[in-house]
Amino acid sequence: MKKILRTTYSKPAADDEDDNPWANRTRRTEKKATLEKPEKPVFAKREPREPRELRDEADPPWLKTISSLATEKGREKEGMFLAEGVRVVSEIAQYHKDLVSGIYVDESFDNDDLRQKIKDAKLRINSLTPAQMKLVSAVVSGQGIFAVCRMANEKPNFDTAHTITLIDGVQDPGNLGSIFRNAVGFGVDGIILGRGTVDPFNPKVVRGSSGCFLRTPFEAGIDLKERFALLRQKGFCIVATSPYAKKSITDLTSRQSKKIALLIGNEGSGTNKQVSELADEWVKIPMENALESLNVAVAHGVLSYQIAQMRG
Repeated sequence: MKKILRTTYSKPAADDEDDNPWANRTRRTEKKATLEKPEKPVFAKREPREPRELRDEADPPWLKTISSLATEKGREKEGMFLAEGVRVVSEIAQYHKDLVSGIYVDESFDNDDLRQKIKDAKLRINSLTPAQMKLVSAVVSGQGIFAVCRMANEKPNFDTAHTITLIDGVQDPGNLGSIFRNAVGFGVDGIILGRGTVDPFNPKVVRGSSGCFLRTPFEAGIDLKERFALLRQKGFCIVATSPYAKKSITDLTSRQSKKIALLIGNEGSGTNKQVSELADEWVKIPMENALESLNVAVAHGVLSYQIAQMRG
């Protein structure tokens, strides 16, 4: 497995399932306040209280911090992202456990196999109430588990790579997640996310990729036109797609197909003309019946499969 660049951190004890790293400071403060405040007489009249899920003050600061990771601003501030769902957490625990800050489960979560996998990976498990889980979850019917992870990724190595995917303005997180899955399935060596493309750490991208998005090296926020110069210097043939192209990707010469940088465009408008016109070749996906276009993730999957087949 390729090495991922990360910041150093101190790992907590493996068997302390209730030690919530986000709650430590809050608990110390609450404990101090309890010691300093006189205890109420047992006969004191208690005021009626609102249900827990309706009271903002019932949610500790660390939980609100975690829920902020659903936004790009919150992720940038904390340097963390959310990985939600059984398959996603399983993937993260298996391949990227050193990025995990904590794993949180609903009190009723009963997937014993995944619990054991998490413990084997020496990761911390914390329990939340259903109301707390609902506050964080981005899914209407969640699976009762998510992980909080540090944002880190490996950059593509253009010297050793043979297939690179260039993404120009893909905005649907589900589509980007599927593109990452295609990349893993068909051996794409790296992904370059152009400006205007959805954040790869968006919870819906993470979920759409089934958590495997970190297995493919990538870089984000890139000016694609500037990146073309470096790719050509490294021997890549930049290939764009067009329904009006005369050839398919399998018609490329052996020299052109040695190192391919495949340009994929926006769901609705396609690739920006100022970007696509700088490509070295234009290809189409042959189809039996007249169809204007395929879904961007489907098109990427077909082309990535064809490239993989060309490499044998």
